Amino acid sequence: MNEVSERSLQVAVLVSFASGVLVGWQANRMRRRYLDWRKKRLQDKLVETQKKLDLS
Repeated sequence: MNEVSERSLQVAVLVSFASGVLVGWQANRMRRRYLDWRKKRLQDKLVETQKKLDLS
């Protein structure tokens, strides 16, 4: 097996860490957007249901 230089190993670890941070950040943003969308949708459904109950 070929020897891996110390420098290339450090760069590989740094790139791996940076990509993990970036992917985690983006995943958290997408999760927050989904939760905000779901909350708004449920609130809209609640308003509709309350209107139906008020009319009956």
